[in-house]
Amino acid sequence: MGVAALLVALPLALAPVGKSGARYDADAHRLEARGASAADPRAPSADVARVKAERLARGRATDKLGKALHALGWRGDEAEQQKLLDAATGAPDYGADGSVTIVLTISTEGLALKSGK
Repeated sequence: MGVAALLVALPLALAPVGKSGARYDADAHRLEARGASAADPRAPSADVARVKAERLARGRATDKLGKALHALGWRGDEAEQQKLLDAATGAPDYGADGSVTIVLTISTEGLALKSGK
């Protein structure tokens, strides 16, 4: 019974934030977004394709985080937002073909957010 309750509770911990594509855990003060990019088929190797794919995946995840911050009611200026987004952490997952997926996470602890959902 304990394991079943845990399995049911895990997906509920992170709630979607509007239409931003990010998820927010108000209890843990954590905002996360996933970004992905396919490999460039014109690249000479998967290693070369990963460079561009990682940059694109990271950019997509960062954009989602920025939209989510505004959806949650955070009203900092652009410089503050850029600092916060630059501090996002996440390890990329590299595909054998050069594709990249990354989940970036930022802490919202200490941020004045209007909405916890």
